[in-house]
Amino acid sequence: MHTRRRTTALAIAAGAALVLTSCAGSPAAEPSSTSSGELDTLPIRLNWTYEAADHPWFFAGMAQGIYEEHGIELEPLEGTGSASTLQLVASGSDPVGLVDAGTMMGGVAQGLPVQMACVLAQRNPMAAIFPASAGISTLEDLRGETVAVTPGDSLSQIFPAVLNANDMSETDLELVGLSDPAAKQNSVLTGASTAFLGYYTLQLPALEASSGEDMDYLSFSELGVDTLSMGIVVNRSWAEQNEDLLTRFIQATQESVAYVVENQEAAADDFVAGVPSFDRDLALQQIEATVPLLHTEASEGELPCVTTEEDWQTTEDILAEYSGLERAESIDDYFTNDYASAEAGR
Repeated sequence: MHTRRRTTALAIAAGAALVLTSCAGSPAAEPSSTSSGELDTLPIRLNWTYEAADHPWFFAGMAQGIYEEHGIELEPLEGTGSASTLQLVASGSDPVGLVDAGTMMGGVAQGLPVQMACVLAQRNPMAAIFPASAGISTLEDLRGETVAVTPGDSLSQIFPAVLNANDMSETDLELVGLSDPAAKQNSVLTGASTAFLGYYTLQLPALEASSGEDMDYLSFSELGVDTLSMGIVVNRSWAEQNEDLLTRFIQATQESVAYVVENQEAAADDFVAGVPSFDRDLALQQIEATVPLLHTEASEGELPCVTTEEDWQTTEDILAEYSGLERAESIDDYFTNDYASAEAGR
């Protein structure tokens, strides 16, 4: 039986002094930097909208001038799900994007020219979320029930593996596709759905705050699918042409992560400064829940972003067994730590 656990606001102190390169800055495909010292403009397509504080590193890094120190003007762009962001990066429309690792691995199997250069969430926060009053303690309790999903997002891509790992299939549930995350949550509050797929670090505290109702969850990791989660995906061709810019970006992100870990209150302020409509207390709560996802047991002690072959192999094994992922010729096809090394680009 999988035990239900409530979100706990954890603050993990990590201190890694990053020795970063001093860069002259090679131009992007359409250069925005000049010899006069102007910044390289770099857009990053997020996996979803700004209305979640699980990407505090980017906003803190901008607010604290970290990206600027590395010669970068970062431009976060809203997305519509990992699958969509992955396609935009693969096509070259966006050079880099934030994508779920499992979704990206499926893209690699399809021949998409992408690779992950930094994994920010190395533990999986995906979950089936429902009112605490529902009395749900196992996935079996959801058999025959209505579950709200967002078609094309990372959760809907990974959930079939969760069902398979628990001897169930999509036919055992009534899956209702709702493109608006708020509609998923409302469907549970109104009783139209029993549960919805979301992140226990984000939607659960947000829904409790807005509704005043206690919520509970079954995490994908507890249900047997403990995979690498959200990271920065790059277009391989663009990366080869912009090695210096990408190195500066990843290392600035590492420094931003270290700042957030040590300054979570300030990071909440930075996030709300960038997204004024967001509630500051909720931002802090989501940041505190997100920080513990930065490392697995295998990567503990490594710099932020750096992943291990062991964790990628575990993720591939799970997805190959339970969701039919076609294995890559080499684990290295999925990721690189080259840009996340403090010595990269020297």
